[in-house]
Amino acid sequence: MSNDLYLRLDSISQELDDFYTKEYSSEHEEYLENKAIKSKIVDLIVEAKECDENQLIDKAFLLLFDNTGCQEDFEILNEIVTPLVDKKIITKELIEKNLGENSPLARWY
Repeated sequence: MSNDLYLRLDSISQELDDFYTKEYSSEHEEYLENKAIKSKIVDLIVEAKECDENQLIDKAFLLLFDNTGCQEDFEILNEIVTPLVDKKIITKELIEKNLGENSPLARWY
């Protein structure tokens, strides 16, 4: 199971790389794709928590925060983190701390 989770993280990371180089027909289409990919990261974190894969969780959070660099990304993050907060995988305070330390948004914190 652990290998599968790491392979999925690598796949999601590649999806994000592809996302940033792809042309979209509309801002809405781009937004939906961005949110879908980042939602996969959240789902992976939840699964990793169930398997006690803490190192994978850390890597997935870094991927998520590293790819939160503009207002739209911040809005998406706020929309998708609820399962992580509800399951006590992360707190709102820790999200804020990570945005200030591990995100391109840090320049505004």
